[in-house]
Amino acid sequence: MLFEKNSTADNYGFDYRILMEGANKEDMLALLNKQIRRTIYRIQKFNRTKFANKLFTFSEKNVIFDKISKNKVYLQDDEVAQGIVFPQDFLNKKGAAKLENRFPIGSGIFGLSYDEKNKLNLTDNEKSIIKPYFSTEQVGRYCTIPSNSKWLIYTDSSFKKADSMDNYPHIKAHLDQFIDIFTSDNKPYGLHRCRKEKFFQGEKIISLRKCVERPCFSYSDFDCYVSQTFFSIKTSRWNMKFLTGVLNSKLVAFWLRHKGKMQGSNYQVDKVPLQGIPLPLIDLSLQQPIIDLVNAILTKKKQSPQANILDLENSIDRHIYNLYGLSEGEIKIVEGF
Repeated sequence: MLFEKNSTADNYGFDYRILMEGANKEDMLALLNKQIRRTIYRIQKFNRTKFANKLFTFSEKNVIFDKISKNKVYLQDDEVAQGIVFPQDFLNKKGAAKLENRFPIGSGIFGLSYDEKNKLNLTDNEKSIIKPYFSTEQVGRYCTIPSNSKWLIYTDSSFKKADSMDNYPHIKAHLDQFIDIFTSDNKPYGLHRCRKEKFFQGEKIISLRKCVERPCFSYSDFDCYVSQTFFSIKTSRWNMKFLTGVLNSKLVAFWLRHKGKMQGSNYQVDKVPLQGIPLPLIDLSLQQPIIDLVNAILTKKKQSPQANILDLENSIDRHIYNLYGLSEGEIKIVEGF
């Protein structure tokens, strides 16, 4: 190829042709005639603005990224929220030392075990601010198991007043034991960041922030309160089961690995990477095959959390590849990353 340096801003296209391994004379002739055999033939579009002062490569991945990026619909700020930020949910070593080791490490503060909750002898009014608390023990890829082992005291910024707990005497007495270690912006009794409660109620997708091997997006249709270890996705623009299938797909994992945020080989799916995933906004009838497959996965996972869902996941991946318009060669690249 010959290149000329100039300041023209116009984009231009050019042929991109490759003979693949094992190609023979007939394949070479096919390539010259712009035919696809054991060859790759594309019309590449060079965007001068996009590649200004950057390296330009002929990577097949760039073609895939361009196809994914054609979907210009993204999650919005009001559709994604980080989980709750506590002063402390359970007592840590530093907090225990500050309290002169009067309480064992792991004692419930804003988080409570079943036994700790029951020992508080809560009134009906106090029970109204006790919420089911979920962790990675229950939140898995595709499915959240609806059986929490912990509870939390859910208090918003209105509990920063000293007398705000007067109508919750048992909870007040409990929290007062630990008040010297609270660092919340809403102390004495408010959570540091309680988030909008709608993100923990009803139908939603819980996204694990730090993931090994594959991103983890978990569907739930019941109240499910989580910590800052997670993000919650709640939107009316997509069917939530369809969106669960898309986000758990190999193609989205491929996108996040190259366009998201990584810590070594682990995914860090924070809000910015989440909102950077180009998503297909399509009619419900076109979403339905993926919805049906996700329903089948949820049924199997509820029967057994360790159930083998590989065939169902592979079927979802095929649908996702079609939605984004990937060729068989491009699918092989995604499958092999």
